[in-house]
Amino acid sequence: MKTVNIRWNVELETWFIAELVSGAEIEEGSQWLSFDQWASTQADLSSFRFILSGENYVCRWLNLPGVQPRHLNKALPFALEESFIDDVGLYHLVTTGKHGKFTHQIYCTKKDILERLLEACSLHHIQLRQLIPETSLTPANCLLHEGDYWLINIPKVTEAKIHQSALMTYLDSITTELGESTVESLTIIDKNLDAANLLKTQIETSFNHVFKSIDIQHSGFESIRDKALEQSGNDLLTEQFKPSEIKVKKPAAWWKPVAILAACWAVFSVTQTMVKNNQLIEQEQTVKTATIDLYKQLFPGERIRFLERQIRSKIKGGSETSTAGFMTLLDKSSAVFEGSNQKNKIEWQSLRFNERQNLLVIDLTAQTIADIQAFKSAMEADGLVVEIASATNENNKVKGRIRIGGQS
Repeated sequence: MKTVNIRWNVELETWFIAELVSGAEIEEGSQWLSFDQWASTQADLSSFRFILSGENYVCRWLNLPGVQPRHLNKALPFALEESFIDDVGLYHLVTTGKHGKFTHQIYCTKKDILERLLEACSLHHIQLRQLIPETSLTPANCLLHEGDYWLINIPKVTEAKIHQSALMTYLDSITTELGESTVESLTIIDKNLDAANLLKTQIETSFNHVFKSIDIQHSGFESIRDKALEQSGNDLLTEQFKPSEIKVKKPAAWWKPVAILAACWAVFSVTQTMVKNNQLIEQEQTVKTATIDLYKQLFPGERIRFLERQIRSKIKGGSETSTAGFMTLLDKSSAVFEGSNQKNKIEWQSLRFNERQNLLVIDLTAQTIADIQAFKSAMEADGLVVEIASATNENNKVKGRIRIGGQS
């Protein structure tokens, strides 16, 4: 499980991520990426532990004598309601257990930003397993320098992240709250010993009655953070924000994929067969309808009872020579008709075959006599002997008859 830094930018209303860097101090904002930009480079369903910046939560120490553990969650909102400008119901409250007899440490985070964080993780398929407060990784009774901020951790007094420009003002406020109470020791942790000694002098000068002893330690937040991460630490993902457990899927039995494949193939085969059968039925009906229309056109006025038998009778009704002649002339004339430009201008009405003269007689209608003449020329170009037997005007159309003989 990988660990990264995360913080919520109030002005931009978005989350930013920074990878952990060991052995080198991260300057504030230098390596922060937007959540979307960072998540786009991560593998799906990767598990992460986030360290939440101290700017995005507050820590409170409450002295609650007489409050039993089972009533603590009900008592916290009343105890904290005067600590916030906003409604305390907008905050997610996490207790870390009892410190001493009656003192409790509570981390307070806006529910809204936690909901946005979980939504962002879900959108990018990131599994968030822990959300650790940054200040909880610091040792007790210390001031730890990190970039432009100081992380301060004084148990039962304060735990916060303070900008270096406001540090002395903040120390003044907590010493005022302490009154006559004192802090046994304070350790200033910094990589810059000169800056640490200067701060020690300022604290001793201004708050010598509060801190009995002040020590200096030459170190950085990275090494201290890494040691603290080895322990479980505090987690802000509780109650409704608690991550769901990952279910380990057992490998399926070897025969299940084969059975599923066989079932899919059977369904596919049956479906294909049904589709083909339906297509064949539709094609059969289309051919039958076209055959009936053609039969009515060739033999107008004849009643159709047994279509197949009647067609065979018509074909076998004459001699082999006359039948062959009829089929040849019909085939050639039909081909010329289908390929001519007059197809949309000429309509066949009926046809009959004169066996004695070996002539195919076609009655047709056309828009003009020129259309009939053009059709005649097209058939003659194909080698047929064509004669226009008649052509009369009738109802704004030309009704004509042509005789088609063998090849010239």
